[in-house]
Amino acid sequence: MIKRFFTENISLKCISIALAFVIWIMVVNVSKPETSDTKSVQLEVKNQTIFEEDSKTWSVDRTNVNISYKVRSDVRSNISSSDFHAYIDLSDYSITGSVPVYVEVLNGKDTIIDDVEVHPSVAKVTIENVQKKKFDIKKQTIGDPKSGYKVANIILSPESAYLTGPESEIGRISSIGVEVDVSGISSNQDGIARLTFYDANGNTLNNLKEVSANIEDINYSVTIHKEKSINLLSSVSGTPAAGYQYESTTVSPDSVTLAASPGIIEGMTVFELPEIDLNGVTESVNVTFDLSQYLPAGIELGDEQDSQVNVLVRIEKLPDMGDNPANGGPAPAPMPNQPGGPLNGEPDNQELKPQHGTDGQSSQNNTEAEPSVSEEETQSPESSDATEEKPSSEESSSNPNQSKESSSTENTQN
Repeated sequence: MIKRFFTENISLKCISIALAFVIWIMVVNVSKPETSDTKSVQLEVKNQTIFEEDSKTWSVDRTNVNISYKVRSDVRSNISSSDFHAYIDLSDYSITGSVPVYVEVLNGKDTIIDDVEVHPSVAKVTIENVQKKKFDIKKQTIGDPKSGYKVANIILSPESAYLTGPESEIGRISSIGVEVDVSGISSNQDGIARLTFYDANGNTLNNLKEVSANIEDINYSVTIHKEKSINLLSSVSGTPAAGYQYESTTVSPDSVTLAASPGIIEGMTVFELPEIDLNGVTESVNVTFDLSQYLPAGIELGDEQDSQVNVLVRIEKLPDMGDNPANGGPAPAPMPNQPGGPLNGEPDNQELKPQHGTDGQSSQNNTEAEPSVSEEETQSPESSDATEEKPSSEESSSNPNQSKESSSTENTQN
């Protein structure tokens, strides 16, 4: 009977099996249909060093590509981006810059994935020269030290770095530097900072491509100074001109804020300005000093301190003491000639007593005295005229006596 089951109506049985398979396929497609899906996959670049011999670098217009495929809905959740591998090969580079994108299905999923496509199918590759440029490393502080302290200096090691990359990217960089946080510190501090890139406007550049530095970690050393208010002292020297005297000195401002290491600034109470010379002056002296030019090494102005200091030295004229010689005033004018007194220009009746010495010295003194009289005679012609007129007046006074004697003689004879 079993034999009859397999040998009778064979054609009908084959048709039944085929029909059952079709029905199964239809059921499967209805309950678990095939669906389309897309995954974003990172694009790999092969043969990256192919342009190094020509001192050129490359860049690709994208880092990811999209892969579309078909899969049954019941296994769709089993598919991930790691099941695909997308890449380009720089050896395929042509003058157009377009390089084809290849895709592979991994992890044995090719049996359940159909109609795999990549979008876009080509990538744009740009080739340009490599540039190496040296930059000085600038320093920038973040925050402020503790109140009463200031940042005196920041030393970097090294002080410069070399950047290498595409010309277009290096051209975007205007400067490089490090940012040092000094918030709340009151003593010297050492540390390490990372290089930061800036554009021409001082903005930070974070999206540079294919740019590298020969060193990225920079050592720094911060020196902190303590601030203190110091009084200013001004001094003068010399003597004003005759008839003038020194009165007072005013310093504005009379104190300044200086900064130095704690061991130096704590021992300071006053700062002496350069001495002002008053020799021969006839008016007040106003001098402006630039403190930054006179501060010794290791001492500097406070952060908000103006360097200009003005010193005013007042000079006053001595008052006029009047005409009294005893009070320093001028001597009285000479009195006019009195009767019987010495005439102007004539030597006084007092004799000039020679000083003790040799005869030669006495004669020399007499010789020196005579020219002085001659000078008085030369300078006072009126006195000379008065001297010449005196004998004539004497003669006129003696003539009356002679007249009286003549008249008495005539009377006797009569």
